[in-house]
Amino acid sequence: MDYFRNSRHPAIIGLFLIALVTACAPPPLGRANLLGFIEDGNTTREQTLLSLGEPTASYEGERILCFRLGRDEGGDFIVGNATGFAGVKISLVMVFDEQGVLKRHAFVQVKEP
Repeated sequence: MDYFRNSRHPAIIGLFLIALVTACAPPPLGRANLLGFIEDGNTTREQTLLSLGEPTASYEGERILCFRLGRDEGGDFIVGNATGFAGVKISLVMVFDEQGVLKRHAFVQVKEP
């Protein structure tokens, strides 16, 4: 025990642990351009489903699609239904016309659960 009090080993061990924890941090999930394809009057329902996957909710025969989004230092990412609202920051609501073209969309802020 006296050996550790009179040496630099605790400092070295501390630095090693900090480096280990930092190296094990998960990479960001988000992508800065995840939603870059969205353009009212141009984006189709098919493009949306291919880009974002299954919506977390749909209404009026899939004319209205909703997606739960999280956000981190990498950008936005899709949060699936299985997680509930944990990690959800924004709800993306998309309204399509009868031909499946995006009429309008909105980002709705989600309160922390």
